[in-house]
Amino acid sequence: MKKRMSVCVSAALAVFLALTPAAVAGDGDFEDAMADYDAEEFDAARGHLERLAERGHSGAETMLGVMYFNGQGVKADPAFAAIWFFKAARKGNPNAQLAFGSLHIRGIGVGQSLVKAHKWLALAEARSEGEVKGEAARLRTEIEALMTTEEIGRARANAQSWRPVVASGSD
Repeated sequence: MKKRMSVCVSAALAVFLALTPAAVAGDGDFEDAMADYDAEEFDAARGHLERLAERGHSGAETMLGVMYFNGQGVKADPAFAAIWFFKAARKGNPNAQLAFGSLHIRGIGVGQSLVKAHKWLALAEARSEGEVKGEAARLRTEIEALMTTEEIGRARANAQSWRPVVASGSD
């Protein structure tokens, strides 16, 4: 890297605290899981989310990532959180893309890679609105100052060629 990284771990953590996946209309199981999560009934929430994740529900996968990242009802495990975020990110979930990209900035639970971070942040920015879009744009712009022109070009090409994985039972 051409400069010392100024993006701090607390910036990545702020991303996770800002995640507020909306319940999918008509998906009572996810609504139940989120109600349990909001009530801090993490064991019950995890049970609902794991059942949904088995069917490929990207919102459930994202929330399992949040729970493992924050240690809510499970032992905190950034690597396991990264796995859940990746599963949902590759399906096109912008919250998961933001989270997965953020982990790559500092190498939390994954190898540090600004090229991968940029790719996932650009995808989150393009596929979302509101807070997620703004945070993805802010982080992407911040890391661009630390990247070479070639790295930025590679990240943009990776984002441009990316296509979501379609899973049966996904939201």
